[in-house]
Amino acid sequence: MRKLLAGFVCAFALAVPAAAPAQTREGWSYAYVDGVATATQIGDRGRTAVTLTCRPPDGDIIITDYTLGTERSSRRATRADVRVGNLSVNIPMTLEGRGRNATVVIHLPQRPPLLAGVQPTDHLSVTVNGQTRTYGGESAMMLKDVAYACWGS
Repeated sequence: MRKLLAGFVCAFALAVPAAAPAQTREGWSYAYVDGVATATQIGDRGRTAVTLTCRPPDGDIIITDYTLGTERSSRRATRADVRVGNLSVNIPMTLEGRGRNATVVIHLPQRPPLLAGVQPTDHLSVTVNGQTRTYGGESAMMLKDVAYACWGS
């Protein structure tokens, strides 16, 4: 009986997922590890759609979009519109990688003014040459969380 009970306890322990330092909000995960604040949204196909990262001391927020880079319109782009709610900024961007692994990378300067009016119902979106990606869930609040975790360090 003890062997059966011990086997059940071991099997149950293996079935329970390990605790992770990240918290998840509507398709988003957030982590603050080794001084880097990171929010990640997983898309409808189970792939990473976008990451938002910030590392002190420079405090730049880096938006990496994994879907826009594969669009033809992004190939020669040098600027992107980043919008939160009704505020938007047009800033330089780079295209990194090739083919299916291409990503749009945007460096928001420290303390961008578009964070000032973030509301809980706002969404973050990025437009490159007429192609727009709007990130769902609490995307604007995740951007704000990443920024403040970074700047508060």
